Amino acid sequence: MTSQSIGRTLTVQAEADDPPAASLPPPFNGLARADASSAALLECAPVAIYRTDAAGNMTYSNPEYRRIFALEPGHSPDAWARRVHRDDRARMEQAWAEFCLDPAPSRFAYRTQAEDGAIRHFSEQVVPDGGGGWVGTIADFTDLVTTRDNLRKAETLYRNTFDQAPLGIVYADRGGKFLRFNAAFCAMLGFSSDELAGANIGDFTCAEDAVRVAAGLLSLWNGDVQFVDLEKRYLRKDGSMLWVRTSTALVREDGGPPEYSVEFLRDISARKDTDQELERVHKQLMTASRQAGMAEVATNVLHNVGNILNSVNISASLVIERVKQSKGPGVSRLAALLQEKGAAAAEFLAHDERGKRIPEYLTSLGEQLASDQKMTLEELASLRDNLEHIKDTVAMQQSYAKLCGVTETVAVADLVEDSLRLNAGAFVRHGVTLHREFSEVPPITVDKHKVLQILVNLVRNAKYACDESGRADKLLTLRIESAPAGVRICVIDNGVGIPPENIPRLFTHGFTTRASGHGFGLHSGALAAQELGGTLRVMSDGPGRGATFILELPCTPAETARA
Repeated sequence: MTSQSIGRTLTVQAEADDPPAASLPPPFNGLARADASSAALLECAPVAIYRTDAAGNMTYSNPEYRRIFALEPGHSPDAWARRVHRDDRARMEQAWAEFCLDPAPSRFAYRTQAEDGAIRHFSEQVVPDGGGGWVGTIADFTDLVTTRDNLRKAETLYRNTFDQAPLGIVYADRGGKFLRFNAAFCAMLGFSSDELAGANIGDFTCAEDAVRVAAGLLSLWNGDVQFVDLEKRYLRKDGSMLWVRTSTALVREDGGPPEYSVEFLRDISARKDTDQELERVHKQLMTASRQAGMAEVATNVLHNVGNILNSVNISASLVIERVKQSKGPGVSRLAALLQEKGAAAAEFLAHDERGKRIPEYLTSLGEQLASDQKMTLEELASLRDNLEHIKDTVAMQQSYAKLCGVTETVAVADLVEDSLRLNAGAFVRHGVTLHREFSEVPPITVDKHKVLQILVNLVRNAKYACDESGRADKLLTLRIESAPAGVRICVIDNGVGIPPENIPRLFTHGFTTRASGHGFGLHSGALAAQELGGTLRVMSDGPGRGATFILELPCTPAETARA
């Protein structure tokens, strides 16, 4: 670039950065003479200012101009172009050459690049100065460009986030009308963007959720809450239901009143399906638990009834055998003999040796018949008592079965005694001694069947633990006492004990240490205790040192306690 090709040549150059006002070229020198302050403004202006004559030769430049182009006093005519960005340099040289050939008010935009690589954006405007020359100003608009670029980047980021987000995003007005939505939302519902345009949130919300959703949005728009987070169902195009979790907030401009809402949606259908399956399995497990508990009670009833029937069978056999051996038929034979003698019966009794033994025989026969009668009455009384015991046992089992799921206020001691009664025969057979430590506690309102299910299982396990220990002094202690949350029932045995590593797994479904065990009793008992609002836990000092199972129950049903 040369001064001849460009004409932007500095012909008047001050020896200092701040020349006196009188040395300024026209038209600025006249202004300077009229007002030295105004001339100083030109020198201190925050924008670059320069003047050229009619031939395009530069006659003046202020310090800002020299700063922009990194010029020093006495610089060469084409030194300014070195600071212009290399990508803009050829364009600017051409533009200035054309301007010099045909001067007219013009505006140029270009960039400069400093030695450290920093790039600035400038806007240059050239206009006639009224004296045959031209006056130019150069303003830095880098900040404006940066702001514009940032806005463009922000808009791009927003657009990419909105359009490509894996979450459904919906903007809606206060009435619920869709203002904007992303592709993910369309995919969730199976509609195209044209089909959703102008639609309303309520058109796709499940009717069962509509009232709840409307109440939440009303609270949001009324300012009662900052956002609404809920789960609801959307109706898809194919008629199926889509479970989503939504978070809705209001959008404001510059802190003003809310203009619209933005809703973020996440598909939770898979989790809902899993929850429903878990609920179904849980119900099945609870049913199985209840059935197992009823089977446990029924098994104990059958054991108890079987033991009683053994006693009944023995009593009946004794009565039958005694009747077979009875001398009652001798009475008939004696009567037949006396009838045969007829009128000579008196002579027969007085003088015949056989007749003389008849009174002795009758005495012996009476004693024998009396003894048979006594024994028979005793055995029949035992039979009656045993049959009554069977009746009571069966009636108790039936009462518990009928009351399954029904709460009733009962004495805790009665529940414990019922569990012992159902295991009574087993205690006798295995030589287990029972010890009762019953404190005064208030009655509780519970589902009796569930409590009996737990206690029967605990008592049977304790009996097994004592029996397997091989001890001669097998002891089972039942303790009733008050607890902070209600009552506490302890089943304490001096049996085989529990290793420390087994205690955390003891209530796990399927875990058992008995060869004949199924690993369901304690698990179902723990579930039943939880349903009753209580707890079931265990303590043991280790193998051979027995175990204590502790059942704590509230005095009122679990639902009442939560209320």
